[in-house]
Amino acid sequence: MLLHRLFSGKGLIIALAVGFIAVESIVAACFLSLVHFKTSNNWATRSEQVLIELERMMSTVIGAETNQRGYIITGSDQYLAPYREAINTLETQIRRIGSLTRDNDMQQNRVAYLATQVEQRSDEMDHAILTRRTQGLPVAKSVVAVNQQNRTMDTIHDITGQIREEETRVLARNRADSEAWAFTTGSFAVVFFLLNAVVFTLCGVVIKMALTTQAQAERLVQTLRPSGTPVSH
Repeated sequence: MLLHRLFSGKGLIIALAVGFIAVESIVAACFLSLVHFKTSNNWATRSEQVLIELERMMSTVIGAETNQRGYIITGSDQYLAPYREAINTLETQIRRIGSLTRDNDMQQNRVAYLATQVEQRSDEMDHAILTRRTQGLPVAKSVVAVNQQNRTMDTIHDITGQIREEETRVLARNRADSEAWAFTTGSFAVVFFLLNAVVFTLCGVVIKMALTTQAQAERLVQTLRPSGTPVSH
């Protein structure tokens, strides 16, 4: 009897309205959590790209130093072309790192400082190469020794390490956020499925009760109708 009252009149309308509102709310929440998941995942991907570019940049610096050293030792021009290519590549790599970290002011300052140190190191290596070409190996070796005292390369390693540590921390945070939002999205999807099943079940029950009530009413009318009374159409 209580169930019959619930599924009749205003009670029926309210029950269905509440069910559909709940379903729509879950859909909206699921959509928002999916947006947050995608955003966190994109930030994590960007941090991964920064770390990759840092490793590439350091590899390029080491390659430039290797070719510069080869030229100074041998005086062979075969080392100069890859050296110049590495120096040009460094500019592009640092610009890319700067672009990937443009939303982090602290990282931008570090990248700017890194760029000045890489430029200084390039000038030092260019000077040593020029000295080797014009004044010979002994003088060039003394220039290299002076450059080593400047510890420019150590500074490049230090600032690169700071950038790497920051991006590793940001990556870990964004990965955690991404996993959390993925779990939340999945949970909302499950709740949406269950609520949807409840609403459709509710609709089925209502339809079945309505048909049952109509059939009972028709049987009651037929029972109360005097025998021989024609059924009007």
